[in-house]
Formats: sequence, structure tokens, C-alpha cells
Amino acid sequence: MTETTHTEPATVGALSSAGASEDANAAILARLDAMSAQMDSISQELATTRAAREQWSELIETLVPVTRGAMDVATRELGELEADVTIDDVTRFARTTARAVPTMEVLVAQLGSLTELGHEVNSISGAGLAKLTEVLQTAEDKGYFMFAREGASIADKVVTSFDEDDVRALGDNVVTILNAVKELTQPEVMALLNRTALTIQEVEDTPIEPPSALAMLKSMRDPQTRRGLARVLSMLHTVGEESQPTSPTK
Repeated sequence: MTETTHTEPATVGALSSAGASEDANAAILARLDAMSAQMDSISQELATTRAAREQWSELIETLVPVTRGAMDVATRELGELEADVTIDDVTRFARTTARAVPTMEVLVAQLGSLTELGHEVNSISGAGLAKLTEVLQTAEDKGYFMFAREGASIADKVVTSFDEDDVRALGDNVVTILNAVKELTQPEVMALLNRTALTIQEVEDTPIEPPSALAMLKSMRDPQTRRGLARVLSMLHTVGEESQPTSPTK
């Protein structure tokens, strides 16, 4: 019984020592991991810095010859201008430019306004052009342009068929011609011409035998025939009056 009592405390102490040692090892490992992560971050930053430095070095190596050439050209050009342009001229130009800055601002603002106005006019003209195109297409579909082309062809034929004397005579008699056209376009005259044309067309389409003298005398009893004959005789009388030569005056 006495041996068992002395052994148990020793075992507990050994276990406690082992647990403390494991905790210490875990802490050490955690610190090592943290240090390793920090070293990796530092290595990455150093690599990035080295790459950037190399890029700057390459850029400097590229720009140095270009800059040197530009400086040489500028020096040569300034040397050639030295006889014509002085420092006072450059200073005066800079002052003039500085004084003109407000005017330049106003011009730039006006340019912006003109640009906006151009956009507005462009949009309006675009809509107007579309409407005009639609109207022209409608006129073309209805045949206005075809009528105008044919009318121009007729006018060309008229112009080439008459000389200056014919045109002058037409001008002298244009009132008489218009009055004759006015009389011909009266409703009763147009109706008479229409009936006459239809009758002639019927006679042409349906040939008939020449009537006998008795048939003609019988048709004279028809009031319409007598009325038509009276109109024809009246027209012949009028034509005869117009055809009579005027007697010379003594």
C-alpha cells in the first residue's frame, strides 16, 4: 500500500511536465510559422521592388537617348532663332498669352455652344430630310415626276417646233385663243361634243346602210333631228360669215 501511494504523485508530475513541453513546442512552431510568413511577404515586396527598379532602369535607358536628341534639336533650333527671337520677345508673347486667357475661355465656351447648336440643327435637319424624302417618295408614287418629265418633253417639242414669229403671233392672239377655249369648256358645249363623239364612235363601230330619200324625209319629222340640223346650219352660217373677205375701202 505504501509503494502505490508514492508512485502516483510521480506519475502526475511527469504528465504535467510533458504537457508543458508540448505547449512550449506548439508556441515555438507558431512563432516560426509567423516568421516564415513575414519572410515570404518581405521576399515578395523585395521582388516587386526589384522588378519596378529594373523597369525604371530600362525606361531611363530608353528615354535618355531620345531626350538627348530632343535637347540637341531644341538647342539647334533655338540657336537658329536667336537672331530673330529674343528673351524679351518670348516674355512679351507669354504675357500676351496670359492676358488672352479670359478671351480664350469665352471662345471655348462659345465653341461649346456652337457644337450644341450644331447637334440640334443636325437632329432637326435629319427629321426634316426624312420628311422631305417621304414627301418626294409619295410624289413619285403618284406620278408627279413622270408627269413633269413628260411635260418637259412636250415643252421641248413645242419650243423646237415654233420660231420667233410664231411665238409673237401666238402672243398677239393669246386672248382670242383663251376666249375660244373658255367657250369650248362651257358645260353645254362639252356635253354636245361628248354626244357627238359618242355618235360618231357608234357609227364607226356599227356600219349601217345608206338611208333612202324616203327614210331621210321621215327622219326630218323627228324634233331632235330638226334641232340638230338647225344647229349645223347655224354653225355653217357663222363659218360662212367669218370666211367672207372684207370689201376694200374706196
